[in-house]
Amino acid sequence: MTFHGRILDQLGSQTYQSPVASIAELVANAWDADAENVNIRLPDGVNGEVVVEDDGIGLGFDECQKRYLNIGYCRRGGEPVARTAKGRVVLGRKGIGKFAGFGIAKIIRVDTISEETGEETSFEMDLNELTADGYMKDGGILDAECRGPDEERKKRHGTKITLKKLFIKRAISESQFPSSMARRFLLHQTADDFQITVNGKNIPEGEDMAGVEYSFPLNYDESKDKIPTGMRLDGDFGVEDLSNGETVKWKMYFYKETISERELQGITVFANGKLAQKPFFFNLAGGLGGQAGQSYMSGRVEADYLDQRSEDYQSTERQRVNWDLEDTMPLLAWGQKRVKELLALWRDKRGERRRRAIEDKVAEFSIRLGKLPKHEARTVKRVLKKMGGIEDLKNSQYEELATAMLTAWESGRLRELISEMEDADMLDSKKFLELLVEAGVVSALNVAEAIKTKGVAIKRLEQMVKNKNLESEVRDHLAQNPWILSPEWETFWKETSVNSIIRKSAEEAGLTDDSYKGRVDLALSSGETLIVVEFMRPGLTLDWEHMNRLEQYIRTIKTGLRAATGMSFSNFQGLIVADRLNKSPLIMDKIEDWKTQQNPIYALDWEMLLAKASAKHKEYLDILIVRGNGDERMAALRTNGPEASRTSA
Repeated sequence: MTFHGRILDQLGSQTYQSPVASIAELVANAWDADAENVNIRLPDGVNGEVVVEDDGIGLGFDECQKRYLNIGYCRRGGEPVARTAKGRVVLGRKGIGKFAGFGIAKIIRVDTISEETGEETSFEMDLNELTADGYMKDGGILDAECRGPDEERKKRHGTKITLKKLFIKRAISESQFPSSMARRFLLHQTADDFQITVNGKNIPEGEDMAGVEYSFPLNYDESKDKIPTGMRLDGDFGVEDLSNGETVKWKMYFYKETISERELQGITVFANGKLAQKPFFFNLAGGLGGQAGQSYMSGRVEADYLDQRSEDYQSTERQRVNWDLEDTMPLLAWGQKRVKELLALWRDKRGERRRRAIEDKVAEFSIRLGKLPKHEARTVKRVLKKMGGIEDLKNSQYEELATAMLTAWESGRLRELISEMEDADMLDSKKFLELLVEAGVVSALNVAEAIKTKGVAIKRLEQMVKNKNLESEVRDHLAQNPWILSPEWETFWKETSVNSIIRKSAEEAGLTDDSYKGRVDLALSSGETLIVVEFMRPGLTLDWEHMNRLEQYIRTIKTGLRAATGMSFSNFQGLIVADRLNKSPLIMDKIEDWKTQQNPIYALDWEMLLAKASAKHKEYLDILIVRGNGDERMAALRTNGPEASRTSA
């Protein structure tokens, strides 16, 4: 069996696609080398060098030859739970992490001194040379500088990795990088003899809890909340047994405001102190109570057993777990259950806190509630609590609505609707809108103004389409307003980390001809869902040929994402927009079939897309205007709506 040097490109740049992912593997190697100190030195810009230096046991010349340069060499040997001389659990498993530097650099320089012999060995690996056709033909030889055993040199044992000729597009942020690195490991928190520094400063040793509102399991209320059966406390962590007999340790929390840092949003899974699964929500899709609460939720789960079996449960880049295996499915099921329960609990606690806040803040409000019969006061309080759990309702809006609703109840209006709200598990958005409008025109006007803003966005897109301006301007506009494509995509944002996979998949699927030349590629993501949007060249009709290639394109992207990146998307959707669709019955049936697939694909023409967006806008605006009781401010909104100037696409 032989291999080409290009395999190193796959193990490097195609596997570790960020500075944090690349450097984290070098830190893990330092842990396995029994280092006590690891210092990471970052460059000032994109043209400098990254240095990772440790005081571990180092390598002698023979170890460099037989272990380091042996692709796939596993330090664990045949032991699933191997330990170092200091008793540390070995992290290395696949034998490719040493090439992680190729994820951000063209050259990896190794300078290492053996603690055992004092030998000093230095060599460089140049990716351009290693991937050239002549490298393997010449016997795969690397030049090395070697200095023999030396007792005095033993004292300076350790390894320095220098990454040269960086090909990163942006400078590595010295302010953000330490926190990102800290989220990859628990080792520096749990081991007294392991310290990681960045440019001489220690990385954070714990989570920033300043903005946290609720932390579970500590914030379980034993008198009210349903606490997981069999859960034990270990400090501020919960400990539970899975259905397969394994044990997990967990902590999950909710911030007061939505989480702006994407890598904080979701639950991180660790195994033996190292990240095993990037933050996610255990592959949960739609239909959750309090689903929008995911943007407030973070946490971590420690499941050491994932890295203590002979079978490797992790993906190549060590950032995803294979959740389709017999031993990982119990953890997935547990995580889904726990996240669902906590999202619902968070919604209730948030609603209760808001209800109590308005009673404490507005003295008159509490007095008015006290004047109601007890059973009526209970009904109103329960609805106020449920309204408070609506994630996107601002505090000022909540106070205004709560006051208007209480007034409506006192005057005998809306009692039937409010009583229905009390019985509902969670507030239905349409009923909530009806309640908002009926309770007071001022609240309705606030919502109407927001809807008016959306109308302006629709009009702008309409003008772009009319002018055949389908390049970056349209892409950026839709990335900022994904709800135009579909209302349920409002929480999605532009995803740039998969661009290289998308381009490669387009080439393999033959989407590089004139039909797609000049098209706009746009990827949107939210949680575990990725949506790829394709726009055909103006003037063309979507027909069988285009549809067949699109299907191949979608399949290629899915395969590419699973094999070559660290993204953990479990739900995948596609959307193609063309000037026209071939309206033959067979093609229309095919388009309908696409919608019902496990990974649905949607096909629209521009006229359909704009009409759909405008119809949803008009539906909400009509509800508000009709129920506005003749308020002139409400009626004026229709004049400026997109339907007033609707033109054919």
